[in-house]
Amino acid sequence: MATPGHRLALLLFAAVLAIWLGGMAVLMRQSALPPAASGTMLAVFEPGTPEDEIFASLTRAGARVVRRSGLGFIWVVASEEPGLAGRLTREGAVGAYRNLPISTAIAGCFAYADAKAQRLMP
Repeated sequence: MATPGHRLALLLFAAVLAIWLGGMAVLMRQSALPPAASGTMLAVFEPGTPEDEIFASLTRAGARVVRRSGLGFIWVVASEEPGLAGRLTREGAVGAYRNLPISTAIAGCFAYADAKAQRLMP
C-alpha cells in the first residue's frame, strides 16, 4: 500500500505529465503547416511505411528530398512551388511541419498522434 508521500509524488508526476502532453499537443497543432505552404519542411508519414513508398509519395508531391531523419517515417523535404504541404497530405503524409523546436523523433510521434486524433473528430 502506498504511503501519503507516495500518493503526493504520483499525483505531482501525473499533473506534470498531463500538462506536458497538453502543451505538446498544442505545439504540434500550431506547428502544422497550411495546405498552401511551401519551402523546407518535415513530412511525417505513418510509422512502418516502407521507405520506397514514402519516396514515391514525395516524388509524386513534387518534393525535393533534403534528408531523412533518424526515424524512417520523417523526411525533410523542400519545394518552392506553392501547395507542397497539401500535396504531401494528399499523397499519404499525416502532416507537414516546419522548424519545430524539439527533436524530430518526438515531433514525429506527436504529429502522428495529432493526425490520428484529428481524423477521429467530426
